[in-house]
Amino acid sequence: MLEKHWIHELTRPAFVEWLESEKSPVVIIGLGSIEQHGPHLPLGTDSMTAWEHVHEVAKRSNSVCVLPCFPGYSPHHMGFPGTITFSEGTLLAVLMDTVGSLARHGVKHFLIMNVHGGNTNIVNLAAQLAKREFKVMVAAPSGPSDTELGKLHADKQKRHWDVHSGPTETGTALHLFPELVEMERLDGWKVTLKLDPKLMEFLDPDRKDFEMVSQVFRACVEPDTDDFTSSGVWGKNDPREADPGEAKARFEEKVNFLVEFIKVWKTIPLPPAFGE
Repeated sequence: MLEKHWIHELTRPAFVEWLESEKSPVVIIGLGSIEQHGPHLPLGTDSMTAWEHVHEVAKRSNSVCVLPCFPGYSPHHMGFPGTITFSEGTLLAVLMDTVGSLARHGVKHFLIMNVHGGNTNIVNLAAQLAKREFKVMVAAPSGPSDTELGKLHADKQKRHWDVHSGPTETGTALHLFPELVEMERLDGWKVTLKLDPKLMEFLDPDRKDFEMVSQVFRACVEPDTDDFTSSGVWGKNDPREADPGEAKARFEEKVNFLVEFIKVWKTIPLPPAFGE
């Protein structure tokens, strides 16, 4: 069993010993962003959230974890100072080089935990390309969504568009790195979302046509955050309603889900296409 799980903290012999002794060794790649998160959350919220998650999953599954970069793909937040964005090509190259390097040393299982929505399409493309180019398995699991907390989280996203800097992310930050949250900057805060009233009506999962209108909503949202909110907070619910206790429970659910994913994954014999 490893005593350290961050790859940058391991010696070369320790990494080799783990690679040779662990059945179906898994490398967990964390990915987030450095971007504006409203007036109250740190710019590195996503990456620090990924950092905490992947390290905890690695500890509970005897895996090795790595955060190959702190920035992600965030051009839509560049209207706010402090944001750093990689181009899509740069982020894809970072992921491919990370997987390719470790694949060369014999790793066959890669789990990517992405905490920034702007990275999602690039992560999915990297997984597809890496499987073919390096003959490795790459997973980017999501969930759990069928628990009470999972359903509550999904409802907040659908009903309030609580996807960036709102109560959900604020609660997570207050749980994981409260010393970096500046809630006082929200004094007197009001919703700053500027969308057509017709679009706002589509944020109603109780509608019979919600599946369709929710996709119309996404198609009509302007490309840059500063196009539709002056504070940088998405959504129409109040970040001050954040519940760090709920976030703690959700953190445990997510970690346990990924640990179980790895446990089941390791029981599957290596498919022939991923062999030497």
